[in-house]
Amino acid sequence: MRSATALCVAALALSAAASVAPGAAAAAPAADPRELKYPPLEIRFPAPQTKTLGNGLVVHLLPDRDLPIVDLAFFARGGSIFDPDDRAGLAVLALHAMRTGGTSALTPDQVDERLETLPADIDLGADDDSLTGSLSCLKGRFPEALAIFAGMLRSPRFDQERLDAERGRFLEQIRRRWDDPGTISHIVFARLVYGEDSPWARLPTSETVGRVGRDDLVALHRRFFRPGNLRLAVSGDFEPKEMLRLLEKTLGDWRGAAVDLPDVPRIREQANAGVWLVERPLTQSAIALGHLGVNRFDADKFPLSVVNEVLGEGGFTSRLMKEVRSTRGLAYSVSGGVGSDSDRGLFEIRCRTRADATSTAIEAIRDVVRRFRDEGPTEEEVRKAKDGQTNSFVFTVDGTPAYMTQALYYEHYGYPANYLPSWRDRLAAVTREHAARAARAHIKPESMVVLVVGNPDAFDRPLDALGLGAPRRITLPEGGGLPRLSAAAAPSSDAPPASGAAPPGSGGRRAAAPAAPPS
Repeated sequence: MRSATALCVAALALSAAASVAPGAAAAAPAADPRELKYPPLEIRFPAPQTKTLGNGLVVHLLPDRDLPIVDLAFFARGGSIFDPDDRAGLAVLALHAMRTGGTSALTPDQVDERLETLPADIDLGADDDSLTGSLSCLKGRFPEALAIFAGMLRSPRFDQERLDAERGRFLEQIRRRWDDPGTISHIVFARLVYGEDSPWARLPTSETVGRVGRDDLVALHRRFFRPGNLRLAVSGDFEPKEMLRLLEKTLGDWRGAAVDLPDVPRIREQANAGVWLVERPLTQSAIALGHLGVNRFDADKFPLSVVNEVLGEGGFTSRLMKEVRSTRGLAYSVSGGVGSDSDRGLFEIRCRTRADATSTAIEAIRDVVRRFRDEGPTEEEVRKAKDGQTNSFVFTVDGTPAYMTQALYYEHYGYPANYLPSWRDRLAAVTREHAARAARAHIKPESMVVLVVGNPDAFDRPLDALGLGAPRRITLPEGGGLPRLSAAAAPSSDAPPASGAAPPGSGGRRAAAPAAPPS
């Protein structure tokens, strides 16, 4: 066990230190911390055992006996982008109801009581294009916890009272979705860049969630939850043969082949470049700038990782943070980069600033982006970016459960089997020229959407002074309704309101999808 080994090593070190003669001189520390030498960091990528149960369910097993705990995770094909348009929110509501609504054998209250006494932790959730879940339990009670977990996956009760409670919570989230300017910026920006009709920017509303009935949940479960459509990973303190027998006993008679997923319309370039305004009575502005990003398998994936670190994802060392915040004092926060996703991600730069610095902050960000696109990073920036990402990589696979969840994630999205082991070598191969070329290919300052959430009466200059055309207004209906985009220009801060313009402060949208492992 690693913990026992560590204790032994510490004891030997103390013993050796105690045996040093009183007059012996200790080695002098290095005068400059940069001269310290360390052995290279070794990261193991243990290969799990992969087995297929009699019903076709693929299972990955990785024993780790450091702690008397067993962890299980799954990924299934499905997700919110497959929701019917008139029932947007179905997948999210269904997974919550599977978790809280009991099983065919146990009422919701019985499930809650048993999980509390085991103890065990179970989570189920829906992302854009995945359905996921996890179970964590003490080794000795794992068979009991697995039986409950299997009941949720195989035969959820979808108790009507719990379903109504989950729907009520969901509707309250929708009602309050426009309360936070940062959330407004993130959601509306995605709809501008992806297009209002794209499944990747779809929003549930009180109407679509209100249409979802128990029969819809049953149909979603029957369609997506079958052994041929998901993969399991189990890690922790167990014997592989015993775990396989337990899984076969608990899940082996479950039946169902893989799902044929419907085609999802491809993301198309939108003609929405320019300035957009969501008027809110705020003393600060939330700003988003950018355009479409790339596919997760883009050939420039690793050069873009360096680009992002240097431009806006490297914290206080990034160009945006140093120039816009530290040097010019124009932002409380500023960050961003070229994102990737199953179709295309978002190139998005996010900024929070005081209202009377809004236009100046936008100009500063655009200037940094233009210069970076034209010049690329320096050799020193590339070196630091690669060092920082390489040194932090270990934390993305720290611990057996985290490592197995990462492995499932990459398998689910079709990454090559050697993606994690080869990640550092592929990053190390990126040169300044690679990063500069990727920046020129994927950053287009002239095509950026510029979205501002704030009070134009308090801006330092009217938004049309940016030279990007007159700003267009977006109104947010009360109760969390869908944003309404206007083709007409929004008024400048020194112009009277347009006739019939919606008043500021109308609002609501759902929270962003849960964070996923690095793409």
